[in-house]
Amino acid sequence: MTTTLKEAERGRALKVTEFAERLGPFGLKLLAGMGIKKGAELEIDPAFVSNLVLGIQGTTVQIGFESAMGIVLGGKRLTDLKVGETGIITALELGRESAQRFVALGFAKGANVSLEKYVPGPGPLFISVQKMHIAIVNLEGFVLIRDELYDYELPGEFVFVDIDGKEKQLCTMSVGERGKITRILGGEDLTAELDRHWIKEGNEVQALHRSETPGDALMVWVIDERHHIPTGLTEKIYVDIV
Repeated sequence: MTTTLKEAERGRALKVTEFAERLGPFGLKLLAGMGIKKGAELEIDPAFVSNLVLGIQGTTVQIGFESAMGIVLGGKRLTDLKVGETGIITALELGRESAQRFVALGFAKGANVSLEKYVPGPGPLFISVQKMHIAIVNLEGFVLIRDELYDYELPGEFVFVDIDGKEKQLCTMSVGERGKITRILGGEDLTAELDRHWIKEGNEVQALHRSETPGDALMVWVIDERHHIPTGLTEKIYVDIV
């Protein structure tokens, strides 16, 4: 499946299939100098601009790169795994509250975890709860302060929703999907914060809109050389998985 470099899987061998017409001769020349031409193979370095899709305790979950850096597998980090590799969790180097949430998600010491793929970080997801309340969820939710206004992005990776008999994380819902909240993991503080936004077991939710992320500059490997691809170019390079 052809996609832009911006939306492509990280840590996988990719082949350049074409360039957007709006790239222009300067952009083509810049990329050619890095060895990025039609037919060239490259790989996106997953560091800091990716989420991880993981298999753990019989469930597929998605977590952020920064949190994954705090999950230790013997002598390496979870973020050191390559696609298809597995490891055993030996320690959680996270804050106490974060550690409690991730243990509830299945990331306990001794658990086996496998890396299915690295994917781009999604933008904030606007959801309707009970057809009456609007909330914003994201992976690794946070609070943004803009002009003294607080924009809440609630951590949706700890909330699970049943959609037509299949369970998935709230933050990974596709626009238009509807479902019912089945479980909330992560402790009393998180449960209370989510409850303020009507996000609780049994309530119905619908994914309304996902904001586009502005994109990130990417580091890519071309043969044995590492190159920096500016933000404006990542949307103009089309690739397929090899």
